[in-house]
Amino acid sequence: MNAPEDENRVVRRLTEGRKPRGVPWRLRLAMLFTDAWPVGALLGVLWIVGLVQFVVERTIGWQAVAIYACVYPPAFKAGVWWTPLTHQFLHGGLFHILMNSSALAALGPALSFRFGVDLKGAVLFWLFFVLSGVAGGLTFLALQWGGAMPMLGASGAICGLWGALARLDREGAIVPIWSRGVGVQVRSFVIMNLILAALGFGLGMLSGQGGVLVAWEAHLGGFVFGLLVAPLLPVRYPWRDMVRAQPERP
Repeated sequence: MNAPEDENRVVRRLTEGRKPRGVPWRLRLAMLFTDAWPVGALLGVLWIVGLVQFVVERTIGWQAVAIYACVYPPAFKAGVWWTPLTHQFLHGGLFHILMNSSALAALGPALSFRFGVDLKGAVLFWLFFVLSGVAGGLTFLALQWGGAMPMLGASGAICGLWGALARLDREGAIVPIWSRGVGVQVRSFVIMNLILAALGFGLGMLSGQGGVLVAWEAHLGGFVFGLLVAPLLPVRYPWRDMVRAQPERP
């Protein structure tokens, strides 16, 4: 393995469960097509579904998508029970999917490497992503049971990745949920959602729809799910021994 020095540094950080800092964006992008391919494949699925969604909305209308694919409390009560699964693959426009894609590309590789870069690791990563999204969808339903606003997007699942990564220290070991590092991440999560809620409230007022047009409930459900489930996740670092076997350059 004769990777350049900066690539070795990225591998070490990712396999230790840390978000890479100061890594050239070209290298991050390249990883989505090589060793972090499960993340790249998931991004591809989101964009393909987004294209299908665009076509469906233009042919049969947005209302059908909202009822049968989004988390919509009245429809869920009527028996459309699968939407906590399907909603996470849909988005409310180009900006929405771009924002979620950026977050997934930033957070996904670290957890993907932890699961392993083979097919089994990919399945584990995808399964955790989907379950985080389901947790977010169910939390939204629980807190908006009497509401009538449809909810969609992968942000709840992505917040599950964030919650899991919050439980890892700099060496990739699980830390207690009451540790200082987790507290810092929880504070960042709360601040981010307060900002998004404020922006969503402003958009709701400007558009005349009212309310907060940000599903903070789904974010909360995914994040808490990641925090709680992280200790149960398997650790399959295929590169750890390879990286440590390399001599350090002066």
